[in-house]
Amino acid sequence: MKVSIIIPIYNTENHLDKCIASVIRQTYGDLEIILVNDGSTDGSLNICRSYKDRDPRIMLIDQENAGVSAARNAGLDASSGDLITFIDSDDSVEDDYIEYLMDLMMQHGSDLVCCQYDGPVKSTRQPRNIIGTEGCLREYLISNDITVSVCCKLYSRRLFDGIRMPCGKRYEDNFVVYRLLSRCSNVTIGYDKKYNYYSNSEGFINEPFSQTQMDIVEAAVEQKDYIDKNYPGLSSLANSRVIYAANRCLTKMADSNTYDEQFANRLKPLYKAYTKDFLKGPSGRSAKLFSRVARISPRTAIKLYRLLSK
Repeated sequence: MKVSIIIPIYNTENHLDKCIASVIRQTYGDLEIILVNDGSTDGSLNICRSYKDRDPRIMLIDQENAGVSAARNAGLDASSGDLITFIDSDDSVEDDYIEYLMDLMMQHGSDLVCCQYDGPVKSTRQPRNIIGTEGCLREYLISNDITVSVCCKLYSRRLFDGIRMPCGKRYEDNFVVYRLLSRCSNVTIGYDKKYNYYSNSEGFINEPFSQTQMDIVEAAVEQKDYIDKNYPGLSSLANSRVIYAANRCLTKMADSNTYDEQFANRLKPLYKAYTKDFLKGPSGRSAKLFSRVARISPRTAIKLYRLLSK
């Protein structure tokens, strides 16, 4: 079975060699490596061209800058593999990344398999297989074993039929992963670390607060609405994820030493509607205390967070 590896690239020349080299070294050979240069202004395109000249498995797409979602979508549209995986261009993978995921998929007949991006390279935990769509979604909603990232996973191609990444959104993975899982009847979780994540201090996850942070809440609300309609038994868990997203926004605001009244007012009805379900969920005591206070006053919750963070 051919695997399409899709790598969106934007101004990552300092990490790109390591990323592409780790893909070329894969112990599984039937690969299609799709490099999507998303209008880079540094030397990334030249690096891509150099590798393309050396490896016939590499396809290069060079497009005007349109964002990571558009780059991933371009890769999906151009791909021909039976299976799909995504690797960010400032990350790298272990030499047996594809082989490890493929073995899990073949052993269990899975629609989707995942590995870890932190923890031990070789874990003592045995892979876990989850049967049934509702069970797969439940696991996603209650734990971090199935991460929200589209990376660290190997997908059956059919999961993407009619599904693409939303352009113009931050936290784009949050809009997509639950929809892919809703098409799975069998998901396998591997606990070995096969994906090497690079934490970029200048990346948007670590950037100061802005109104685009609301995208993560919008994604959580869309997810909640979808689950309410199709899997009502999981509604309480989906409601809890809305508050998790709202908490992330408020703590981002606190870390940025700012307070956006208009933004906070958009979160207030969500806290009133769904905090009860969040308090029943698996989050820690400090997160639950924060949400209790935010339900009454987001401004006070931010003050409390800053006080406890000192």
